[in-house]
Amino acid sequence: MRCESCKERPASVVITKGFVGESAERHLCEKCAFQSEAFHFDPNQEPLSIQQFLSHWFGAADSFQTQPKMQGNAANDLECPDCKLTFGKFLDIGKFGCPTCYGTFRERLPNVFGKLHNGHTTHTGKIPVSFNEIYVIKRKIEEVRTKMQEAVAAERFEEAAALRDEANALQQNLTHGGEENQVD
Repeated sequence: MRCESCKERPASVVITKGFVGESAERHLCEKCAFQSEAFHFDPNQEPLSIQQFLSHWFGAADSFQTQPKMQGNAANDLECPDCKLTFGKFLDIGKFGCPTCYGTFRERLPNVFGKLHNGHTTHTGKIPVSFNEIYVIKRKIEEVRTKMQEAVAAERFEEAAALRDEANALQQNLTHGGEENQVD
């Protein structure tokens, strides 16, 4: 694929700009990508910190460039009533000034977290790959035993016996699988 800008060199950089409900991709060569506005920084400027890089990524680029800040930007003018930290300053420094900031900036945080975590804004947990199979079996055993207890409480003893056998088989599989994986 050729560079969309110069149409001469092969495209080796993909710039994706995401907006709510839509995204746009540009395929550029290294030279055109470096010259694009997405990577345009003043060479006389000090190196960017990660907070400043993220601030630029979230659209608050004016907060660290040498140009004066644009006045009237409502997204960055929101201010914490306790510590007087603005949302733009938060994006610039990368941390809150006080506990009240969490409540003050609550509405804007999902957008920030979504960009930081590939659109995921809820934590679902993470299990190491080596424990995943064992965890699934243990969880299934717990579910079967819960159903078994419900069946006993409802006096469905045949169903409870079948669930007991299923739980025992899963437990044996878990124990047997653990012995196979052990190193002598």
